[in-house]
Amino acid sequence: MASQPDINQLIQKTRRYEFSDGLRDIQFAILLGFGGVGAWLAFEPFWLTIIMKAAKTYGRWAAWIGMLPTILVILAVWGMLWLMKYIRQRWLWRESGIVKSSQWIVSRKVNLISFIIILAGLAIGVGLWFLHWVDQVFILRMLWTATGWSFGYTLVSVGRNIGLPRYVWLGWAGGLLSTSVLILPLTFGQSALVFGSIWFVMLMTSGIMTLRSAFQAAKSGD
Repeated sequence: MASQPDINQLIQKTRRYEFSDGLRDIQFAILLGFGGVGAWLAFEPFWLTIIMKAAKTYGRWAAWIGMLPTILVILAVWGMLWLMKYIRQRWLWRESGIVKSSQWIVSRKVNLISFIIILAGLAIGVGLWFLHWVDQVFILRMLWTATGWSFGYTLVSVGRNIGLPRYVWLGWAGGLLSTSVLILPLTFGQSALVFGSIWFVMLMTSGIMTLRSAFQAAKSGD
């Protein structure tokens, strides 16, 4: 008599399938990396000068150039969704079939804790400022650091939930490296750029390496 499959293991394997080829890593890298660049530009004097000169030369409508970074982020993320679908259908999932990821990869408890981590980080920054141990810019830099801690915690939880070790070490490493934003003498905009760069490099490296392995596995299965 054949043994019954472990339902929990099947569910975990199905959820892991969505993240096993590294394409989600690349999507996250684009979102955080381009988002960091956009936030950096929004607070840089040279970018504000470009917007003002464009508005003065071509009219008020040209001031919408300030929204260009945000528009590019949205287009890049949506474009990545289309590219992911094409690559999977054309090469990676051609034989195995399509699996739609669950809407909730982690529990609401994890999402709540992630939000609390951000609030706690900001509370620490405000507390240190009240004690006159740090300046006001430290609180702004703490926003990015706390966001890095929060996202790192979420990645660790996802990795443990779906049995994907690379997300565990990515979460820990990214969370720790996000702390460097507090140490470096950076402005708020520069902190955003460093934050985005850290996660972009880590997630893009992870995604490319994993995607390469997925292509090799798909090729060997042909």
